[in-house]
Amino acid sequence: MLADFHLHSNHSDGRLAPAVLVDLVADAGISLMSLTDHDTTAGHEAAQRQASARGVRFVPGIEMTTYGHGRVIHTLGFGCDGASEELRAANAVAAQVWDDNQRRWVEALAHETEDVDWARDFRDHPVRLPALIERLCLAGVDGGDPKKVHARFKAFFAALPPTAYAALPDPAGAAAIIRRAGGIAVLAHPWHLHESGLAASLLAHCDGLEATYLQYSLGQQDVLRELCARQGKLCSGGSDYHGYFESEYRSPQFEPSPELVARLGIDASRK
Repeated sequence: MLADFHLHSNHSDGRLAPAVLVDLVADAGISLMSLTDHDTTAGHEAAQRQASARGVRFVPGIEMTTYGHGRVIHTLGFGCDGASEELRAANAVAAQVWDDNQRRWVEALAHETEDVDWARDFRDHPVRLPALIERLCLAGVDGGDPKKVHARFKAFFAALPPTAYAALPDPAGAAAIIRRAGGIAVLAHPWHLHESGLAASLLAHCDGLEATYLQYSLGQQDVLRELCARQGKLCSGGSDYHGYFESEYRSPQFEPSPELVARLGIDASRK
């Protein structure tokens, strides 16, 4: 059973609508998937409906934005109840942080003599990241090159001070919210956390980490799986597909363990 537990739709920063995304992964041989949009569960209903039509088992998911140890850290949640008031409140906080920080970026660009204006160009704020980049390209930022604008976005947001992220939960707090919403918490794309010596301590507060991450080498994946085994944690896997700034969809070739399947309440015997 091939699974992909890290996918984004146009309800956050993905290119495709949830139903179209389901078709894409189903056509690639995925039989178990989770939609993990950033700080929203809005696409679950449409994705679940199309997954049922395609014979794909669907796990409701989310990728929560957290802040700790001087950096943004993403925590995946699988099997969460999207109606959880605590999860909805955390999502609202994340949306406000995103709104405040995209305003900071646009105002900084305006001071660099770029032809952009927050009040004029972003009256409907906050906008999704692809829309943000598209508008900045249309305004001539970086010659209208979306890859260059995206790189500038990442550099600016990485350099923001801790105060810009202070309202967000830390990874342990996000994991607790996910669990109280009935889900399991997994550290997303954690190799940079391993390199900085943070992965082991953060993993102590989570149920697992994303070891089979499409962009990682087989050696990196092995190291992360060994870390999970030492701490008795679950291994997840995903493509982190957005559809922007990347090639066509590729399966992560992730086969979930019986332990992960059982924790998600999936009947592995059902074809």
